Amino acid sequence: MKKALVILLLAIITGPVFAQTENRKITQVVVATYDGKSDRGYRFIDRSDDSTLLFSKIDPVLLKKFDLLNETSIGAAFRITFGTEKIRADSASNGKSSPLREELVILDLEEID
Repeated sequence: MKKALVILLLAIITGPVFAQTENRKITQVVVATYDGKSDRGYRFIDRSDDSTLLFSKIDPVLLKKFDLLNETSIGAAFRITFGTEKIRADSASNGKSSPLREELVILDLEEID
C-alpha cells in the first residue's frame, strides 16, 4: 500500500513538470544585433551566420530596461538567452483543432559592446 501511495504522489508531483517542458524547450544563447520591431515581433541578426531571428515574446521588464520599442536601440549588440514555446495557431473556421507552431521567446538580454 505504501508503494502505491508513493508512486501516486510522484506521478502527481512530476506530471506538471513534464507538461511544462512539452510547451517550452531548453534555452539557447546567441549574440545578435537588434534590427527593429515589426508587427510579428522583435528582429535580431545572428552575428555568427547573419540569419534573422524573430522573437514573438519578451519579458516586459526586459522590454522596459532595454527600450526595444525605441529606434535608438537598433544596431545594439546583445547576448540573448531564448527558448521556444509551442503556440496553437488560430482556430480554423471549420472547428478542427489547429496545429502547434513554435515561436522564439526572449528569456534574458545582456547588452554587449
